[in-house]
Amino acid sequence: MAETVLVDAHCHLDELARRGLAVSDALAQGHLAGVHQVVTSGDGLEDSRQAKELAEAHPEVYFTVGWHPVNRRPPTGVELEELRSLLGHRKAVGVGEIGLDYKFRAGYMETPPAVQREMFAMMLRLAAELNKPVVIHQREAHADLLEVLDRAPAVTAMLHCFSGDGQFAREAERRGLWVSFAGNLTFKSAQDLQEAARVVPAGSLMVETDAPFLAPSPHRGQLCHPALVRATASWLAVLRGECLETLARITTENAREFFQLPGS
Repeated sequence: MAETVLVDAHCHLDELARRGLAVSDALAQGHLAGVHQVVTSGDGLEDSRQAKELAEAHPEVYFTVGWHPVNRRPPTGVELEELRSLLGHRKAVGVGEIGLDYKFRAGYMETPPAVQREMFAMMLRLAAELNKPVVIHQREAHADLLEVLDRAPAVTAMLHCFSGDGQFAREAERRGLWVSFAGNLTFKSAQDLQEAARVVPAGSLMVETDAPFLAPSPHRGQLCHPALVRATASWLAVLRGECLETLARITTENAREFFQLPGS
């Protein structure tokens, strides 16, 4: 029987290392679980630099360059130029993560919505200019998110760590958006997510860990790492009435198409 091959379509390897798990060890565990490629994300300029370094150090790692809504202001002209330069790297596969987050938390998410929309639109223009796909962070901002996308230049975009119900999944489908599910899909309270997982078209479906966050059941509360994308994929397969091998093949092909990753 052929090996089940998976792609972790979104994680934060730099943050995983800061929390005590060496990237080389995380990748080795992932490979044992069938995870052959990993896309690590940049939330700002420093994270994007670190993502580039990790991609250069590890053959299976690719990276995206982003400006997360947690940032308090848009990038300066100098910062934007460095982001553009990073996106010219041979292993830079997308712009992200970018987007909107209206779940305000003191000390973390305090950026006003108008500023978030300005930053999001700026990064969408950069992605369109460079013909790069986009990885979108969205939380409690669905209507504004779709409005900004509708006004922006056309881009290929993925809703990472999808948060929403079947109705929002159908809105995403109508706009040609791709959808990636993370470990929160497996939580008992995630009925809306599970409804969405059943209706997302197979051709736009991906899986991710968002490591080190959102470890799937039965690992909830532990440090998440790329190997655990297999647990999320297994849940997703059951929800969709498919076997893991079929689900893995579909999501791996989709991730490779979306990010233009090589086959392995």
